[in-house]
Amino acid sequence: MSNIFIKHTRALGYCRKGVKRFLEERGFDWKTFLSKGIPEEEFKKVDDTMVIDTINFMRKGTNVGR
Repeated sequence: MSNIFIKHTRALGYCRKGVKRFLEERGFDWKTFLSKGIPEEEFKKVDDTMVIDTINFMRKGTNVGR
């Protein structure tokens, strides 16, 4: 499985501040997300459109910078 990184959320147009709040409200550690990403399996446990869109984007293998 792959990890979701900030590059994936930013490429979809989500702002850092909003992503940070979203993740922290759901128990994810922001600094870990920035440095290591979040495993796809953990991320998809959150039932949310942003999560689904981000996972689908990441799976497509779109080449985005870190």
